[in-house]
Amino acid sequence: MQVCCTWREVSRSDHLWQRLTRQIWRRTHRLRATWHHEFIYWHRTARNFTTGRHSFTIPHFDPSGAGDHRQTLICRCLALSDRHLACGFADGTIRLFDLETWSHVSTFRSMHGHRFGPFSRSISGIVITNNSVLTFGRLDGDIYVAVLNEPGLARRAVVGDVVNNGVLVEFAGSARRWVGLFAGVPGRAFQIWDSQTEQVISVGGSLTDPDALMGWHMLTELVESVGRVRVSECELVVACTTSRLVCFNIMNPELLLRDVGSTSGFVVTSLDVTHEAFVVIERNGIGTVRRTGSFERVSRFRVRGSWTRGLLGCIWLGFVVTYSGGGGVMRVWNIEQPVGMLCCTMAIRLGEGNSMVANQRHVAISWNDTSIHLLDFGV
Repeated sequence: MQVCCTWREVSRSDHLWQRLTRQIWRRTHRLRATWHHEFIYWHRTARNFTTGRHSFTIPHFDPSGAGDHRQTLICRCLALSDRHLACGFADGTIRLFDLETWSHVSTFRSMHGHRFGPFSRSISGIVITNNSVLTFGRLDGDIYVAVLNEPGLARRAVVGDVVNNGVLVEFAGSARRWVGLFAGVPGRAFQIWDSQTEQVISVGGSLTDPDALMGWHMLTELVESVGRVRVSECELVVACTTSRLVCFNIMNPELLLRDVGSTSGFVVTSLDVTHEAFVVIERNGIGTVRRTGSFERVSRFRVRGSWTRGLLGCIWLGFVVTYSGGGGVMRVWNIEQPVGMLCCTMAIRLGEGNSMVANQRHVAISWNDTSIHLLDFGV
């Protein structure tokens, strides 16, 4: 095939490949020799997701400090950056893994606070900003900040108040704001903090009012998640319980942009956001991808009823990943068309997972038996 000399010359422009990489793969930092190589790498990685080609490891870590209580070694939540996998455990500890070497490189401990139950120190959410700052919340409402290259005791930025605020069932945020989803006290479902001053700037909401009792149970039992909250890159907050889903701007939390219900119920652990869209799966098996601002439907796919047991979900760019504990299977869905297409199915392991996180290269899943699996599609 003949290629005109003009196009041949243009294709050598690294600026062109930089713009294409940013527009298509949303990558703003170059990790390889040229932007052309960067584009090729992420194109190949996306293709690997559609075919299921990946490498697999079980990250190993030093369990020192856990004592004889095996339950404290249960990983309750996960977070990914370009360089690290952060795992939040039931004892209030964050363990950090290097994604290139798969080695356990750091441990951050949160030792403050009264014990309101065996799981009151359990990590309820992790935020990594600028690949350098780690912020995490606990069920008792404490929020801690740590610098990734300075392992040790994390600094407590916010002192929790379980009696007056309830249980911090989910924690998320951005570089400018932190968002906590609480359950247990009526009318105080959301709290928002300024991440720079570490001061609370908003309290309110009724999303979790019907689930107050279940929220208190999270302090003493390994029960299902009461709700989930996520923050998009455009700083829109999406949160849900089994019966309601709401969306609001993090800068104006008093005004709900959307407040919708579900006749069959939402699978709380399936909610996730990316850039300008979010995914949630209902208990009848219908998965829907919508734009966070307008709620315009982007794609819809159907998960068979038996697959919704212990279902976890993640979204990024043009894909949704689901894991079904009932069958121990992970599935990748292409959501670039109005009707989502199942790309591939991968057998992982049996058992209901605690948490799953995914980005453009990795997928990580944790279970109640203390194991964590990390899949790398950038092979």
